[in-house]
Amino acid sequence: MAVKFLSKQSWIDHYLINRREWGRQVFAGDVIEYKLTYCRRKTIGIYVSAEAGVEVRVPYFVARAEAERFVAEKQDWIRRKLTEFSSRPQKHEPVFAWGAPHFLLGESVRFHCDPEEPHDILLPGRLSDPEQRIGNQIQTWFRNEARQLFDERHQFWREQMADMNLPESFIEIRTMKRRWGSCRRNGKITLNLALMKYPLECIDAVIVHELCHLLEFNHSRRFYAHMTRAMPQWKKWDRMLVELAQRY
Repeated sequence: MAVKFLSKQSWIDHYLINRREWGRQVFAGDVIEYKLTYCRRKTIGIYVSAEAGVEVRVPYFVARAEAERFVAEKQDWIRRKLTEFSSRPQKHEPVFAWGAPHFLLGESVRFHCDPEEPHDILLPGRLSDPEQRIGNQIQTWFRNEARQLFDERHQFWREQMADMNLPESFIEIRTMKRRWGSCRRNGKITLNLALMKYPLECIDAVIVHELCHLLEFNHSRRFYAHMTRAMPQWKKWDRMLVELAQRY
């Protein structure tokens, strides 16, 4: 039986994969701290987010001094991004308690089990229910309503786009971290349950986006031409969704 040896790159990956270091530089009195991550890539990249801060991703063969020079060259861009994130309003995190606010179609609503208490939506339950039980009740309500709403909007836009000769399609609902929706060649359109938090126009823009993928499984000029034909103001609602997603 032949022995399969690891390649040179495999050994590098074995020893260095996910290797992380921390860096700190001072520019004009401002301190920028960043995470240095060595990974399999060809160029140095800088990523800034509200959650993770500054991450510098570096190819294995690049010396730390070179990475630090790159950070110094990009200091103005990094500071602009950090300022942008710090100036954003704090994101609303839902609390699963009776009477706590939640977002539905862009509006703040309150769920409660007691009809005598202020509420917008009444659900079965008890005042003594634990957080997990209340959360399950609310999430089940959202999923049931999403099924009805998404199906109705899907059918509405298929009718609006009838002259585009769309292939058959159907809706599935999932909780997704990084996507609002997806489309497969078999016609399955998956929509993120979290869309229920946002205005109806934003939901429609995602549905139209996925329906257009039935015609073009890419983001080419032809794809966006289909988008504009079906929903001329799609860019407005797309921007709104991006902005609101930073808030709730």
